[in-house]
Amino acid sequence: MSYNAARSPDLEPVRRPPGERMRLPRRRTTHALPTAGLALLAIVALALPAGHAVAATLQLAGPAGAEVRINGTTAGFLPLAEPLTVPPGTYEIACDLPGRQPFRTVIRILQDDEWRHVNLRVLPYSRRTAVLSNLALAGLGPRYLGKPGRGWLYSAAEIGGLAAALYGELARSNAQDEYLLAMAAYGQAINADEIAVRRAAADAKYRDAVDAADLRDLGLAVAAGAVVVSMLDSWLTFGSVTGGGGALPAHTADATFAPDAGPAFHTAVRLGF
Repeated sequence: MSYNAARSPDLEPVRRPPGERMRLPRRRTTHALPTAGLALLAIVALALPAGHAVAATLQLAGPAGAEVRINGTTAGFLPLAEPLTVPPGTYEIACDLPGRQPFRTVIRILQDDEWRHVNLRVLPYSRRTAVLSNLALAGLGPRYLGKPGRGWLYSAAEIGGLAAALYGELARSNAQDEYLLAMAAYGQAINADEIAVRRAAADAKYRDAVDAADLRDLGLAVAAGAVVVSMLDSWLTFGSVTGGGGALPAHTADATFAPDAGPAFHTAVRLGF
């Protein structure tokens, strides 16, 4: 039996028309890597809240027991349990502690991954500063000690007294010049009627000069009195101001502050090589 006769008909080669090229079967390719990447992006998009990416870190340091307010809202009492997480924006930070000067500052956070450390310098009051500052302007001492009502009253009294003194001095100077002219005219008078008229005019200018001098002295006395009373006020009230208002509050454990911003997601990555 020959080889050609023994071959099975199923093994016969497929005859193609002349000129037609043999087509190889296409190999199926998988898209596992792109599919996995899209799935990961979808998971991250669902995990992050809409409109809120990562938040910045705000670390506050200062004396224990000081109340911290951010944009008018109490954030807690120092020391805070941990740094605050805040979205980018402008923040007004206020810090108050009995017996110390209030602290105010404005910061601006630009980036989500920013780390900002703010030292709240709540300095103690100084009796020397409270008393001697009134020499520059009455009322500065009470305002320094947190009593603006009395401070502005003393300032108004000194400014008003100085204004009255200045007006009185100018009026006195003008009245004195007019008195000298009236006396010169009186000396040149000839008849009795003219002498009497010129004498009366000179006496009137003299009284005007005296009244203006009295107004000047009264204004200076009021201004000096405002300074003295303001210094005594600062000296006597200094102890009550620095005494505080009672026990210091405990610090809070809430370290997330994002008013009107909803929840925020905060993350950090540290790489080492």
